[in-house]
Amino acid sequence: MFDINDKDSVKKAIRVDHDFDDDLIMNVYVPSAVNEVKAAVSLADEDQAFFEDNALFNLAVLNIVAHHNDNRSITSNEQSYDVPASSMSLIQTLRTDLVKWKRRRLLEPE
Repeated sequence: MFDINDKDSVKKAIRVDHDFDDDLIMNVYVPSAVNEVKAAVSLADEDQAFFEDNALFNLAVLNIVAHHNDNRSITSNEQSYDVPASSMSLIQTLRTDLVKWKRRRLLEPE
């Protein structure tokens, strides 16, 4: 599975083949994207297990990391874009999945 904590995995996924921005990607973009997605879905301590090994969560984080990497300059000759609509779609799906995950946990016998 894709690991959002593995530098090489993240760089490969966002198609970065140089080392110039490694610290920026791993110390700013990834933690910020993780916080952004979690804040939009749930910050409850009891929900943190939902995010572990969750491919959709990783994709949402990666989508935001790629966006910030591609649009990092406030001045550019290229058009910059707001966070992609696909990020919101992924977050909405995560919210639904979280509800289903909580229901399953309530129904599971102990």
